[in-house]
Amino acid sequence: VMVGAIEKQKLVYIMNRDASNRLTISSPLEAHKSNTVIFSMVGVDVGFDNPIFACIELDYADADQDPTGEAAEETEKNLTYYELDLGLNHVIRKWSEPIARTASMLLA
Repeated sequence: VMVGAIEKQKLVYIMNRDASNRLTISSPLEAHKSNTVIFSMVGVDVGFDNPIFACIELDYADADQDPTGEAAEETEKNLTYYELDLGLNHVIRKWSEPIARTASMLLA
């Protein structure tokens, strides 16, 4: 399960069943990225491979430091994929590609 706040914070929890068939939740794994606004986040169906999550993100680092406002007009939204590597127990920012600025929602 991946949980994210509007700005920067993204946490991944691994859910398993113990010997008594009770649901257990792991400690959170962090996938934070500074100066980023998250518009939407979904899980991607990958079968039995490592879990992958897709996010629409906007990096405002340049816009935050530009007093003229030009950088804010040029910021791009990105479709970013995060992979939970179950072998290493680590979240990896797998891939990112610019998308239309009007995009705001992902459906799974």
